[in-house]
Amino acid sequence: MKRLELVSISRAGEQWYLNKVIVNPNHISSISEDRNMNSLLKEGKIELGFNSAVSFSKVEMDKGSGFSEFVVIGSPTEILEKINKNKNKQLLKG
Repeated sequence: MKRLELVSISRAGEQWYLNKVIVNPNHISSISEDRNMNSLLKEGKIELGFNSAVSFSKVEMDKGSGFSEFVVIGSPTEILEKINKNKNKQLLKG
C-alpha cells in the first residue's frame, strides 16, 4: 500500500499541536496554500519555533477517506514532491 507521511498542525484553544499523519496519496483530491496559517506564522502567532521560511498547505481528501481537510507543514510544491518521490520508490521496489 502506498503511503505518504506528513506533519499536520492543529490548534485547541490557544495551544498548537503537531501530529504525524500517514495518508494514501491516491485519496488526496487537492493541495493548496493555506494563506491564513502562513500569515499567522509571519505575525508570530504560531509559537512552535518554526523558521520563517516554513509554509503551510491545506490537504483536501476524497470524501470516502474519512477525513475532509487538514493543514500540513510544507508548500503545495513540497507536498507534491513528496508524493512523486514516494511513487518513484514504489516503482523501484516493484
